[in-house]
Amino acid sequence: MSEAVITADLDAGPVPIPKASQGFTPAWLTRALAAPVVAVEAQRIGEGVGVLSELHRLTLAYGAGPPGPASLIAKLHASAPEVREICALYGVYEREVRFYRDVAATVELRTPEVYFSAFDPASGDCVILLEDLAPAASPDQVAGISLGELTEAIDGIASLHARWWAHPRLDELRAIMPRAAEPPYADVAENFRACLPSALEALGARGHHGLVRVSRRLAGAIEGLLSAISTPPLTLCHGDFRTDNLMFRENPEGRELTVIDWQVVMQARGPFDLGYLMGGAVPTDLRRKNEDELLRRYHGRLVDLGVAGYGFDECRLDYRRSVLFSLVYWVEGLALADPSSSRAAALFGCWADRLAAAVDDLHLESLVSP
Repeated sequence: MSEAVITADLDAGPVPIPKASQGFTPAWLTRALAAPVVAVEAQRIGEGVGVLSELHRLTLAYGAGPPGPASLIAKLHASAPEVREICALYGVYEREVRFYRDVAATVELRTPEVYFSAFDPASGDCVILLEDLAPAASPDQVAGISLGELTEAIDGIASLHARWWAHPRLDELRAIMPRAAEPPYADVAENFRACLPSALEALGARGHHGLVRVSRRLAGAIEGLLSAISTPPLTLCHGDFRTDNLMFRENPEGRELTVIDWQVVMQARGPFDLGYLMGGAVPTDLRRKNEDELLRRYHGRLVDLGVAGYGFDECRLDYRRSVLFSLVYWVEGLALADPSSSRAAALFGCWADRLAAAVDDLHLESLVSP
């Protein structure tokens, strides 16, 4: 069993993890931040966006002594049992705590500052207190991302991939961030098949009969697809690289990108992140017009940053495989989404539309044909 991860261990003993947002009291925050919090206001944010965790913006007031941040984002384990079950299956809470603790400082992409984090393997409870990035904001995944933001995101993820491309430390990190074909990610095939009936019904109702056919074929081909994505050369991939996890802030020096939500960071072929972003989070017209140029830009940046022996044709095939695999995320994500949330309905609707177009444009059915 994994050890408990505690990054703030004060004289009074380990700081307990709140069971719910009501636990973010001044007394608890005083211990977690090692600062004299006298008042706190909590606001729920990210509903319909943060599927695996519950997010709260905490506005803090301090008494005498060194103050902490005026506000922060508290990321707390989900309350829904079915969500907790899938989080335990994939180990997402512990992985994110360990990413921020052990890996974040080594990556080229900017990530939020962490003030406190804790994970309890016995209960599965988890909390992370993060830098409030406001006024930074994410592009609306339903409305779409601009070409400028998309280009910056691709440049940023390419720098991460190049930094960790076939890196000797990947074996050392494997227990924390396994390959895409290894446990717990290897369980994705069984979970996909379990979630598929309801997903097929939703796709059929939306008129995506071609995507229904591809989804059925994908059910028997996931293991092979995962194997291809997990064959060296590998790098560290974000694993959930979509617009909701990209935060942009305008600074005097220009636009700054911060990437959040590292719950499913993994080892895979670099285009995995690019295919996931382009297949579901980018409006179809924008993707069609710029897809080849952006893919060549990504590959060129890898080469410029020292990646050798990885040709563009291989990169493009990995990209196509990754766009197809992003359908797995849609199917499993739909099963976790709040059916009463209009935001979730809009998100999964446009995501399905974009995936259907990408599957046709990139001839992805050929990758799962009998």
